[in-house]
This record gives sequence, C-alpha cells and structure tokens, in this order.
Amino acid sequence: MLSGTTIAGIASFADISLTGAVSLSNAAAAFSGALVRCVLTNSVGKCIVKLGAMAVILIAKMFSRIFSQPVGCGAVTTAAIILSGSAISALIGEFPEKLIFYSLYGVISGFTAYSAAALYDEISAGKAPEFHGSSGYMLGVVYIVASASICSAELPFINVGLALISAVTAAGAYFYSGFGGVICGALGASGAFLASAEIGTAAAILPAAGLLTGFIGRNRLFLSASFYSFFCFFLSLLMVESYHFGLTVSIICGGGVFLAAAPHFKEKRFMMHIGERENLADSMAIKNAFLSDVIEAVRCDSGKISAALIAAQREKGADEKYDNNVCGVCYRRGICGSGQWEASGELIPVVPDDCVRKKEAAEEFERLFRLRTAQRLMELRYSGERRFLSEQFRIISDIIRDTGRKDTVRYSRSLAVRVENALKNHDIKFQRVMAGYTLSDRITVEIFFSSGEIAESAERICGILSDTLEVRLLSAASVSSANELKMGIYQPPEYELEIHSAAKCAAGCGISGDSSSVFTDSTGRQYIVLSDGMGSGKTAAVDSHMVIGIFRRLVCGGMKPESAVRVVNSVMVTKSREESFATLDAVIIDLESCMAVSVKSGAAPTIIRRGNDVIKLSSPVFPIGIVEEAELFVSEQKLSEGDMIIMFSDGITENAYLFIKELLLGDGDIREIVREIALKAEVFNPASRTDDVTVIGMKIVKK
Repeated sequence: MLSGTTIAGIASFADISLTGAVSLSNAAAAFSGALVRCVLTNSVGKCIVKLGAMAVILIAKMFSRIFSQPVGCGAVTTAAIILSGSAISALIGEFPEKLIFYSLYGVISGFTAYSAAALYDEISAGKAPEFHGSSGYMLGVVYIVASASICSAELPFINVGLALISAVTAAGAYFYSGFGGVICGALGASGAFLASAEIGTAAAILPAAGLLTGFIGRNRLFLSASFYSFFCFFLSLLMVESYHFGLTVSIICGGGVFLAAAPHFKEKRFMMHIGERENLADSMAIKNAFLSDVIEAVRCDSGKISAALIAAQREKGADEKYDNNVCGVCYRRGICGSGQWEASGELIPVVPDDCVRKKEAAEEFERLFRLRTAQRLMELRYSGERRFLSEQFRIISDIIRDTGRKDTVRYSRSLAVRVENALKNHDIKFQRVMAGYTLSDRITVEIFFSSGEIAESAERICGILSDTLEVRLLSAASVSSANELKMGIYQPPEYELEIHSAAKCAAGCGISGDSSSVFTDSTGRQYIVLSDGMGSGKTAAVDSHMVIGIFRRLVCGGMKPESAVRVVNSVMVTKSREESFATLDAVIIDLESCMAVSVKSGAAPTIIRRGNDVIKLSSPVFPIGIVEEAELFVSEQKLSEGDMIIMFSDGITENAYLFIKELLLGDGDIREIVREIALKAEVFNPASRTDDVTVIGMKIVKK
C-alpha cells in the first residue's frame, strides 16, 4: 500500500524509510511488497529509484548488524537514496540537476527511518516515549509521514488514512484530555495537507474536535465517541465551500474505529504530562526516605530486644582489685627471678621452693594470668567489633548503590492522580500515592498511610481501585516504618504459584524451631522464605521467626534481598551475648518472566525440577548470626510452566535427595510430593535424634 503513495506531489518515501528502520527479514518483506506492486501496476520504471534504494538497504543489512541500529538505519537510508538517485540520473543524463533533490529527499527519508527505529527500540525495551521530549519529536515525524502516505493511498469508498487520523485524534482527546486531542489532530492534519490540499482542508477540523471532546472526560467511552462524531460532522458543515461528503464520512468513521479500539489501547505506553520526569525524581526521593525510615525502625526494635535479653542475663558482681604486694615488695626479688616471669614467656611461672611467701606468690601469679587472659579476650572482642563496623559500612554502601539503581517501575503521575481521586471519593485518608507500570505493563500502586489511620481493609481498597482502573488488582504485603504504613497493590502476572507445605516437630518438642512465610511485594514478586533456628523448641522458634520477620520488613520496604540478609545478620550477631543463629532460605520468583532467585545463608539445599532435569542448589556458607560478615549464596534460574521447587529444613538429610529426585521426575502432584517427603524424613535420617522437619513445594502454573 505504501509503495503507491505520494507526499507533497512526489513519490512517498515512507516505504523506503520503513525498509531502513526494520530488521533484515522485515526489510525483505517491505522490498518484496513494493516490487510486487510495481510489477502489477506496470510502474517498475517509474519507481526504479525507490526500488534501487530499497535493494541497497537490504544488501547493507545483510552484511552488517550496525545498519539495524537507529543511527545506522538513518545513515544507510540516506546513502541508499542518494546512491540510487545519482546512478539513475546519470543513466538518463540528469545527474547534476537531480543531485540536490535526491540529497534532500535522502536526508528526510533517513531521519524518518532513524526516528522509527529509535522509537521501536524504546518501546521494545519497555520505555514510554514522552511527547514533550526528543522521542516526542521523532514520534511526530513518523506520525506525519505515515499520515501523509496513508491518506494518499488509493482505496475505494472511504479514505483509510483520514479515518485512522480521526481515530488517533479521538484517542488522544479521550486518554490525554484536550491537550492530547489538539496535538494528535494538528499533527494528523499536517500529514493530510502533505497528501493533498483537499484532504488537508477536511482534516483541519480535527484539532478543534479533539479539543472539544477532551472536555467529556474519562470513563465515558461511548459518550466521547458520539460527541466526537457529532463535533466532526457539525464542524464539517461550517466549511461549506470545501465540504466533501466522502471525506466527512471518513472522519466520522474514525469515531467508530476509536470506539472499537479504545478498550485495547495501552495509554501506559506514552507519557503526555509535562511534569512526568520531575515526578520520577520525587518518587525516588519518597522511596529512599521510606527505606531509611524502615531501617531506623528495625534498629530501634533490635535495640529493645537486645536490652531485654541483656537485662535477663545480667549477673550481679563486682570486679575485685588486687595489689601487687608479693614479689613487688619482696627483698629476694632479684635473687629468685620471679619478678622476671613475664619476659620468660611462661603463662604461669613456677614458684621457687625456697620462696618465703610461696602461697601468696602462687595466688598473685594466678591473678596476673587471669588479667592477661581477660586482656586477650578484650582484644578479640575489639577485633570482632572492628569486623562488625566494617560490615556496617558494607551494608550502607550496598543500600546506597541499590537505591541509585534504575528502577524497574515506570511511574506515572496520571495513574497516581486517578488512584488519589478514587480514594478521596470514598473518604479514605492517606499520605501519598505512588503508581506506575512494571516492565511487563502491569499496574503497581503503593499507598502510604499514617500509622494507625487505615479506615479500610486492603481487600476493600483493592476493590475500589479495581473498579476505577478496570483491571483486577491484588493486595501485597503491608510494611510499617517508624511513622507510616505502606500498602502495596499490584496487577497479577501471567503465572501463579501453587504452594504446599508440610511440617512436624522433633521428637519430644512441642514447638518447631522452623519458621516460614509466603508474601508478595508491591510489584507482584513472590517471596517464599524458610528459616531453621538452632536446635528445637521455643528459643529456636524465636530466632527463626525474628529472622523472617526482619527480612520481610526490609525487602517489602524496598531493600534488595542480599542487603536485607546482611542487615538481619547484624541484628542476630548483636542481639544478645548468648550464642544463637538461624538459617535463611529465600526464593524470589518474578511470575511474569518466571525468573527465580535463590538466596541462602547456611540453609539446606533446594531441589529444582526444570523440564526433565533436576538441579540441587547447595549453600556452603555459615548461617545467620555466627560471624560478623554475612555470607551469601545467590543463584538465578530461568523456569517455565510446570517447573517445581522443593525447599526444606535440616531435618531432611542427604540420604533423602535421591528419593526426592524420583518423586519430582514422576507424575505426582506437588501436594503429594511434599507430603511424602515429610512423612519419609525419619526413614532417611541415620541419627538417633530427630530434628524439626519443614518442607515447602511450589509449582509454576498458568492462570
């Protein structure tokens, strides 16, 4: 269709720019289509320059991938047109006269190809073109050229290009108010004028119709389409001298096209608001401030826990003071040599047999030995504190680095305003709202409340926002800081997890030392966390529950899992003088891309069935709370539908791994697999004393 169009009375370069902007296979398709059209219409000679340029572009893309990048696309398109035009002009004897024309023609075509390729790369990477930025200029160029070319296409009944321009104008007015309607209408009318003066005159009413339709507002699709068609018809009647029934019908048909296509249009793909970039900086500042607040809250809580434990363990006593009144005042000090015992390197010197104060000297030497031992212990303590301080600096460095990384959420002020208005309409008090889209175009919302001022449940707020945004939303794990509470809401991804667990206590223990938790953050990422406390019983349960609670609070507050584990380790190391530690095993799954990240600190292995393969992920590092520097094991796995993951505590021994592998490779249900592993744990345990057993199984399924 494009190969037979014109722009401003000359052959359109839209098909050449399209060939330059797309990949090799698509470029071959565009060239083939143009060649077939020219053969069918007997216009090969008339379009020989265009066909030659497209052939040169195709050959260049075959030999180098650089011509598939935006700059390369623009350069090869410009060069191909100049080369083809110069060669044909030289053959017919018009070379000098046509050189300037083909140079200008090639530059405009090349810039159009560059703009189209750059926009395609942005959209493919999940970025949203901004109408007010450089991408807005490129989008305008592509839109004008496409409008002019399609409007000049010779098709029966109605002008398809004019109908499409009209539909885009109606969509701009509906989704981006009158401002969007004016912009889309003006750019479309510019392209229509390049096609022909008659079509351009008919399209001149589009900016005015878009402006008037913008006042109708959102959530009134049929009303907006009806009023838009009425405005177009009424404004066409005012242009009596240039009234053309067929063109008017084409414009009004655009309203019908808009009505059918609007429910499928993704407004998230474009940013219209001028303050969108500034709002992004504000959003990052809010996230950083809230994360800092969460860390402060965790620090205060851990301080209270440490104070309570120290108070319960404190023993009364006082340091005894001794005076060196034995060898130091003895008249035989220089004779027996007992005063030189420190230089001899002996820990406790031997008291001479002829010592006149043998008993007192032995007691004095023992006292000095205790002092030296205490001094060495203090040195070890200071060394541990230095290592701990180094770890704190490492944690701070990681946190700063994480907060400065590129966010995976594309924040939208327009979406946040819609959420705020919906909450205000239902008298729900809130502090602020952050809303946007993930890389897979799913909605994510974070609502901040003052502590203790949430009037509605998360389910009620999800229902309100689902009705407002016309998508199904779910609530994520809420997290509190020192002063606020954050509620996360997200649009569910394509896949979901089928999760089952089984657990039993060790023999003779009424409380399991294992703890587990399953939660979701505000972007829809699923967290499955398992912690095994030291030993069994109440103390082990407190440690494992504390590890999971702090980890959940930090990651839901915005911290990366690796940094969160280091903070948890610091809290466990310093919470009391008693030795206590716990393992941490976390699996984080992005259910849109099915990418699973396993983070372990001293945990038992994780068994994964990926396709027909079974993988074991082991963690050769210390648990949390043993050493000052946290040790981590991190692994990423790309999964797909039907893959399974089995997590378990130390109650499952290595002897059971082959049995677990056989279960995973069979046709059993994930629930039955988890149940069988837990029931047979004692069979594969050679030790006389059993341990707590917790098994968690998950399977990726499609909704």
